[in-house]
Amino acid sequence: MKIISIGTNHAGTSFLRTLAKINKNFKITTYDKNSNISFLGCGIALWVGKEFEDPSGLFYSNKKQLENMGINVFMEHEVIEINEEKKYVLVKNIKNNQKFKDYYDKLVFAGGTWPIVPQFDGINLKNIFLSKIYQHAQKIKETVVKPKIKNIVVIGAGYIGIELVEAFHKFGKKVTLIDMENRVVPRYFDKEFTDPIQKRMEKVGINMKFQEIVKSFEGKNGKVTHVITNKNKYKADMVIMSIGFKPQTKILKNKVKMLPNGAIIVDEQMKTSNNDIYAIGDSVALKHNVLDIAHVALATNAVKTGLVAAMSISNQKIKFPGIQGTNGIDVFGCHYASTGISEETAKRLKINVKTEFLIDKDRPEFMHNAEDVQIKIIYDPKTLKLLGAQIGSFGNHVHAEAIFVLSLAIQKKMTLKEIALIDVYFLPHYNKPFNYILQVILNALNLNYNK
Repeated sequence: MKIISIGTNHAGTSFLRTLAKINKNFKITTYDKNSNISFLGCGIALWVGKEFEDPSGLFYSNKKQLENMGINVFMEHEVIEINEEKKYVLVKNIKNNQKFKDYYDKLVFAGGTWPIVPQFDGINLKNIFLSKIYQHAQKIKETVVKPKIKNIVVIGAGYIGIELVEAFHKFGKKVTLIDMENRVVPRYFDKEFTDPIQKRMEKVGINMKFQEIVKSFEGKNGKVTHVITNKNKYKADMVIMSIGFKPQTKILKNKVKMLPNGAIIVDEQMKTSNNDIYAIGDSVALKHNVLDIAHVALATNAVKTGLVAAMSISNQKIKFPGIQGTNGIDVFGCHYASTGISEETAKRLKINVKTEFLIDKDRPEFMHNAEDVQIKIIYDPKTLKLLGAQIGSFGNHVHAEAIFVLSLAIQKKMTLKEIALIDVYFLPHYNKPFNYILQVILNALNLNYNK
């Protein structure tokens, strides 16, 4: 059987390596228009901020590794057409513009996403950058160290935006953050969590401008000098565009079913509405264990979809269990993680929920190293099923991984009462007899023994 994979990103690499391991009889070919494989984009801010010098660790695989597994790897080759009836792809060699057809039995699409770039006046001025691939990271890193770069404007207060704000701050740059929303990372965290981040950003001098819409850019000698919004004008020697991403699925339009934003709809085996085409990674809309179906572009989801597709094609079928959108962020001393939906998301979607918020010590108060940890849960008031959770800490103890148990609880449709009876350990060095997860649940059940 001939398998063609389009896209050798995290999802694509996960698929290829899994398929090559579990089935030696398939002929496997992959095409990617980039010159490198499986770049970890969420590490860009860490590299730019000098957390490490060698970027090689940001690549999860390489051409040689895949070829050693028997995979035919074509980098800098763009698939420009998919003929689903005759089952071939038309490929262009980017280096010499030569085109050729390649036929498949099964096609696996891992097109990923690409940054949203509105066509503002001045968008093509120099020193306006995206942040997605390795080449973007190289340009950002090369530019930020230049002495002439004093004022940096970051457009978009999502994860990538505020991570880069922190990295630029470490270089002593004057940083302005602009977003049309009213606070940072509103998609994943409620105000109890975003307020502490913003207070810390304000304290170190980050200029935050919310509920402003970028209109255009001004420049001089071909380089950007100002960002113009609907309310103000900001000096800019360098600009980062990080307002969001959209699925790169145009090539499959009208060939498979999609959501309005272009995310491909797949079943639990990663199969599209066309039986011979699978789709994986950030290109797809996945079963969501709270919202039914959603496009949530996270590397953790991407690699799992690749694994499921490989096993499905090999007739070792496992069902994709769905997602909760579990994520984490660590900026300005705030160590956060969340899963499921936030209270604000519930309000926006008119989902009836109740919430409980708690600030507690992570260890018994008699321990000299006890620190604050905060947690918020979102749940269905009728069924008491958990729908979302957020955890944050601010000291030397990072509790983000505790979100895993709550993510699994949502996946398994557990109620607060069931979660409260999970078999957990107690040791004063690590936690309390009623640790913060159990305590916030008890409080929600009106069993706060301290009141």
